[in-house]
Amino acid sequence: MVALVAGLVACAALSAAVGTSPACACSCAPSSPEQIADRAGAIIVGTPVSVKHDGLGSRNVVRVVRSYKRRMPETITIVSASPAGACGITLTEGKTQTIVLGWPGGGVTTKGDEWGASLCDNMSSNAAAVIAHAGPAFSPIKSTKPQGDPGSSGSSRGYVGIGVAAGAGLLLAGGTALILKRRPG
Repeated sequence: MVALVAGLVACAALSAAVGTSPACACSCAPSSPEQIADRAGAIIVGTPVSVKHDGLGSRNVVRVVRSYKRRMPETITIVSASPAGACGITLTEGKTQTIVLGWPGGGVTTKGDEWGASLCDNMSSNAAAVIAHAGPAFSPIKSTKPQGDPGSSGSSRGYVGIGVAAGAGLLLAGGTALILKRRPG
């Protein structure tokens, strides 16, 4: 009994000395091409033009050749978790491939204009079968803002200008109404 307790204490001490970190294990349930296509937010055929890795995963700027399930912009950002065990995918710059968009995996979150992609939805060896169940192909939407400028505020400046003009018009109309109301006669 004393040897068992001593062994447990030694294991605990060794674990504390070596250090522990959270472990992730990717576990994907088998899915048919139909199931993958049905749950996808969109499916694209595209070419990564830049890949940036950080501690949690990667952000990939991808030039869209064609899309399925919905029409996509000609350039999108795809976020994925680390491929090590958090169900992330690895995209290679310059290599055109089919990418199923949806859950990014591994606790990674996407911003409003980003898409996620996980290993579970992208490990099908039969991309043609997934595409066959996704419906018609769409050409990409031409972008009107400069590439690499996701926060372009040109359109928001237009809305501010309209708001200022509308406000000035209301003030002018209100002032005119007050002047006309105060006039005798």
